[in-house]
Amino acid sequence: MSGRVHNETVWWPRANPSTEPSGVVVVTVNYNTKRLVSMLLWSLYRFLGPELRSVVTVDNGSSDGSAEVLRACERAGLCELILNATNRYHGPAISQALSHCASRFAGSDRSRPWIWVLDSDCVVARSDAATAAMSAATAAGAALLGEAAWNKWREDIRLCGYSILIDPGRAWRPDIGPFVEGGDPVGDFEASCRRLEVPIASFPFTASGFIVHLGRGTLAGVYERRETSNLLFDWAADHHEPHFQQVSGASARYAALIDEFEVAVGDLRPEQLVGACRRS
Repeated sequence: MSGRVHNETVWWPRANPSTEPSGVVVVTVNYNTKRLVSMLLWSLYRFLGPELRSVVTVDNGSSDGSAEVLRACERAGLCELILNATNRYHGPAISQALSHCASRFAGSDRSRPWIWVLDSDCVVARSDAATAAMSAATAAGAALLGEAAWNKWREDIRLCGYSILIDPGRAWRPDIGPFVEGGDPVGDFEASCRRLEVPIASFPFTASGFIVHLGRGTLAGVYERRETSNLLFDWAADHHEPHFQQVSGASARYAALIDEFEVAVGDLRPEQLVGACRRS
């Protein structure tokens, strides 16, 4: 990365309650999911418009060629890249990205953006995905927006971690705390938000086809590589098959997007992905 890598948490200044965020910055974390994260980047530029202000990608020490592709995208101005030498895992990497955003946007003349945290095995599938989510969050007065579902481990209705929209001025603050290491970093962050009565709302990201979530993309790679040193390997052994959130038609829509992606990108050389994103 050309800029500073944030290993310490940088918090967003408290927001003026009379102001709303403007536009969206997408945050994603990649660990050896070269093809998946490339498809996510392509889908962002394929479907979103001027509301997309930036894409912040954290790479957790990948060895599958991801870094080379992401470096090319950064050089082309398609993403801001944070390169970690080792796997810091999902939660701490999200915190790195949000700290980067806090340093980059806070205190500037530019209004604060919404931060949209997307798993690397998601793809945007509708042109109104970001605008509809931002409008829903604004209408509900929410600082945290996600797709609600029954969580059997917490025995409650909670937000799904693959797609979360955050108002950083109200939710990225020290009394809530960062995203931590572990199997459910977004769930732990949401629990902190609920404890402090941060307003939360639900939005049908996958149920209404705004995005498609393959599911378990990173875990599948950990399992296929027999990466026994990974803290999530035991979990991956029984949780590596894609599930598409059990949304009807999602698998077929994903297959159609793969076909379009392959026509646009070919054999996924860095310059081909850059060209496909620019054409979109």
